Formats: sequence, C-alpha cells, structure tokens
Amino acid sequence: MPTQFPDEPPTERHVAPDPALMEAARARGAARWAAAGDRAARQEKPPAGGPLKPRAAAIAATVALLVLGGIAVATFDGDPGVGGTDLAQPSHSYIPGLITPPEELPEESAPSLVPTQNAVPPPAPDTGRAPAGVKSFTTGPGCGGFSGVGSYRDGRKGWVDRGDGRCGSTFVSIPMSGDARRDESSAYGMWTFAASGTCELSVHIPNGNLEQVGGNPTVYYVFDRNGVGGTPMASFAIKQVDKRGQWVVAGKFKASGNLTVQLLTRGQDWNGSGPTYAHHAAGAVRADCTA
Repeated sequence: MPTQFPDEPPTERHVAPDPALMEAARARGAARWAAAGDRAARQEKPPAGGPLKPRAAAIAATVALLVLGGIAVATFDGDPGVGGTDLAQPSHSYIPGLITPPEELPEESAPSLVPTQNAVPPPAPDTGRAPAGVKSFTTGPGCGGFSGVGSYRDGRKGWVDRGDGRCGSTFVSIPMSGDARRDESSAYGMWTFAASGTCELSVHIPNGNLEQVGGNPTVYYVFDRNGVGGTPMASFAIKQVDKRGQWVVAGKFKASGNLTVQLLTRGQDWNGSGPTYAHHAAGAVRADCTA
C-alpha cells in the first residue's frame, strides 16, 4: 500500500480490470436475462386515426341498422331474401282483438275469423193485421165483447171509464181488492171470443198513471168456454206499470168454439202513507186464431 503524506493531495490510482471477473459478470447478467426473457412484451400500437369518437360510433351503428332493416323489409315484402325464399302475404289484415266483420272479409277467410250465424230478423211491428190463414178477433171497451162484472161508480175509488169511446183508445180502470192474494169474486173484467183452434192472445196495456194503469201485476184467467166458471185452463200475469202503451203477447191457448179471458181484482191499492187508489186497466185484447 503506498505511503501518503499529509501535505500531498491524494493520488488517483487506476487499476486494470481483471478479465476473469468481467467475464464472470457478463455470464451472470446473461443468465438473469435468460430467466426473465431477453425481450420485453410488445405493446399494441393504437389505430392510425386514434380511437373512434362517440358520435362517429353512433352514426356507424345507425347505418348498420338501416342496412339490416332494408334487408328485412325486402324479405317480408316478398322479394327474395337469403336463399331466395318468398314469404306469403295474408289476404286480409286486422288488429288482434278487433275482428273485422265477415262482410268486409274475403269469403274464404271469413269463417276462420267469425263463426257464421243465422241472422235473426227484428220482430215485426204490430200492425193489427193477422197473418194469412189466421183469423183475428179484437174485443174490449169500445170494441164489443167486453163485460165489467160488478162495476160501480164511486169517484176515484170505483170503476172509471177512460178514453174517447173508440176501440183501442178506450179502457176501464177497475179497482183492486186491497189484498195481493185475494179477489173479489163478484167483480172482474171479462173478454169473450167466438173462436176455434189455437189462439194467440195479445193484451194492450194503455198509458196512464197509477190510478189509471196500476197493475203490479195484474192476473188473468183463460177459459175454454163462453164465460167464466169451473177451473181455468191457464193463467198469466202482466206487470202493467212496466208495459204501459204496449201490446203484450200472453201465449197460445186452445179454443173449441169459445174463449174467455178474465181479469182478477187481486192487488194492493195502499201503502204505509194511506190509500194509493191504484187500479187495474182493462183495454183491448186480441186473439189471432188458426184452425
């Protein structure tokens, strides 16, 4: 080791590297690079134009959808699509749940949408004329053939004649018994017909208030004879307060020369506040009979 005096600056010494040591260092470095991989992972380069902007991406997606939509429309319109297959078109369009009436559809498609049903014609208006081969008889106040048995006059309490005296516009208001389950056997209205065969009876209910037309209901008996007596062959009831101004078909009944209809007086003509003076109405009755 060289001697260094205090007054002298230190001397720099250059020692030549040992070739063996340098070679060993290079070998160790090469081994480390071999263990870690002699090359670093390559990084992907960004596209030349840089990343797509959001607006440009949206425009590109829209164009792609339009192109695909054009292909789909062309296919459903019947133009050849992939494979050249044509799609059949429906003969009629409709909205589900709103079926088009069959008269507006092609004949071949109507049965599949709406079942065919026989149309029911509306009832013919009552003209007062019987069909061909039918004999029609009309009786009642102002028409003949009507009797008010046990009638009496007592103002608004008794029997009251109403109308102008002509057939079809005249009727009688008959007082009620006061009990909905009991009749006054000595008082009733009666229509008689000289008829044979099967007769359809229709009863005309006049217009009026409760004191004039108040049956709720009015009960009728039907007899196959001239006049009342014995056991009736049938009965029916009409709620006059709901049928004012209408003809009501009562049904068909057998007649062997004579037919009688009886109006009974059972009914309640009072309420919790006192008398209502409700009356049954006896107007025209028609019998349309076939032999």
